[in-house]
Formats: sequence, structure tokens, C-alpha cells
Amino acid sequence: MSYKKGRNFEYQIIKLFSSAGYYTVRSAGSHGIFDILAVKDGVIFGIQCKLANNLSKCEKSAMLNAYKEFGIYPLYAYKINRTIYLDDLVRGKTIDLNELGDLPKIIKGGCNDGK
Repeated sequence: MSYKKGRNFEYQIIKLFSSAGYYTVRSAGSHGIFDILAVKDGVIFGIQCKLANNLSKCEKSAMLNAYKEFGIYPLYAYKINRTIYLDDLVRGKTIDLNELGDLPKIIKGGCNDGK
């Protein structure tokens, strides 16, 4: 995949998170573990973006180590047939994008029913 397509996908993910109330920062050039950092309600999310579902074991391990060492919650964003998926690497679940705004509360063990 081209750098331009990858960058455009990263901007799509930034738009999703920003519209859900997150402060976002993109790591240009993707030289680190995460392409994007997103912060909301005191929770820092590190997001790795891939146009195809091809996260390596080494990348996943590095992301989980960043969670253990620094508390950066690892998320993996990818596309299959133009559909965006967002995986929670700690809980081993795919996140419903409609619940993105409530994600900090959900991972902290709270409810997301508006109460």
C-alpha cells in the first residue's frame, strides 16, 4: 500500500476519534509503535493503523508492552472491504464504533447506558 493511502486512513481514524471528543495527535512517518495517540477522560489510547489486517506479532507485543510500562491503551485500526474495524488488544474484542465516545468508561469497567 502507498504512503498516501496509509496517511489518508490515519486521518479517517483521527476524524472518528476527534468527532467522539478525543484530543488526537498523529505521529507523522509512523516511526514509533503507534500512528495516533488519542486522549479522553484521562485515558491515553495508542492506535496502530493498517489498511489491511496485517498486524505482526512483534508489533502487537510492542503495543502491549507500552500498555504495561506506560499505561497507553493499545488499539488496532484496520480496513477490510472498505469497512473500518477497531480492535481492543487488551480485552481481545472488536469495538463497536458507535460506542467510541464511551470507550474510556467501558475499559475502566463502567457502564455505557447513559446512567
